[in-house]
Amino acid sequence: MQNIKVQTLVEVSLAAAVAWILSQFAVRWLPQGGSVSLGMVPIFVIALRRGPRAGMAAGGLLGLLKLLFGGYVLHLLQVVFDYPLPFALLGLAGFFPARPLLGVFIGSCGRFLSHVIAGVAFWGAYAPEGVNPWVYSVLYNGSYMVFELLLSLVIIRVLLSRKELFDAESLG
Repeated sequence: MQNIKVQTLVEVSLAAAVAWILSQFAVRWLPQGGSVSLGMVPIFVIALRRGPRAGMAAGGLLGLLKLLFGGYVLHLLQVVFDYPLPFALLGLAGFFPARPLLGVFIGSCGRFLSHVIAGVAFWGAYAPEGVNPWVYSVLYNGSYMVFELLLSLVIIRVLLSRKELFDAESLG
């Protein structure tokens, strides 16, 4: 039993580290943040492999790594809604091990929603004059999240052929 806990902790840590590394190889085009990378994929793999708790832990750790290595701080709540929370919400995928692509979609929607709320509450001043901050935040965050979701869906679909990646019992 103790070995399973240690193994899960190691997998969570590795998933977060690999996710952060992959997120450094990103297509960036938005001035206030947002990019497209493969960074969500390891979080989805650990969530689908070990469940939502492990997925949320790995995602939250990824968010903290993003904050530590290049985050932008306006307010404590902004930090929560832009870093650990949205990436922890990727772990929602772990609730759908029998339907992994649905899990990837739900996890991505959770991340998107957190970024939209942060966008309205803390970045709304960047909305062009006359544009509702909600509309601006949905469009801004959607402009990169849609591509990151699609990329993650394709990669997870390909990885599903490697059943051992998603079977927690396969390594021990």
